[in-house]
Order: sequence, then C-alpha cells, then structure tokens
Amino acid sequence: MVNVSDSLRCFRLGLPFTTIATRGRGQRLCLVCPGCGHRAFKLYRPVGLQAFACRSCHNLSYTSVQKHDARLDRLVKVPDSTLMRLMAKGQKTTWRLLAARAAYIRLGLLSKY
Repeated sequence: MVNVSDSLRCFRLGLPFTTIATRGRGQRLCLVCPGCGHRAFKLYRPVGLQAFACRSCHNLSYTSVQKHDARLDRLVKVPDSTLMRLMAKGQKTTWRLLAARAAYIRLGLLSKY
C-alpha cells in the first residue's frame, strides 16, 4: 500500500499524481489509479500482483464487510412468537430489523448473506 503522503516513494514508483481543490483556497495532492483513472489517497498492491490500483480495481473489501452478524444466526432459530415480539413496536430498531430479516430468511424470501 502506498499513501499519497509518501509522495517521494509514489514518484519513484511512477504513480501519477493530481491535485484537487480543498474547501478553502488550497490544493490537495492525490494519486490517480492506473487501473480506472479515479482519484485515490491510497493505492494497493495485493500479494502476488505487480500493479498498484485502488480498492475497487483489486476487488478489495474491509474485513468487517465480510463478517456476518452472529445475532442473525441465533434469531433464525428462535420461535415465531419471539420474532414477533422483537418486531413489535417499542423494541430497539436494530433488533426489529434483525428480527424482520430473520423472518424473511425463514420464509425463503431472502438469502442469509
């Protein structure tokens, strides 16, 4: 990974730069992704690949996006009456949404992940 703040290293690697206007009157330096041409502040080179590119070009995602919610696994297994109680008004919004998702999964209207 290279940051735009490490401009000397980026320059040595031949990565293209551009500037963007800030809210004030200044300019901010950023990198241009060689793969798609979009501006980025970080470019990545996954193990085994030679080219630097942005997250979307390398199809990278954050670990938190890849993990599933264990609460949902538990809710799929609870009785219907418990799901209905959680979906009832007065419960916290997060649990209402999780319970609704579990109900849809049970009905086969939604995939688990």
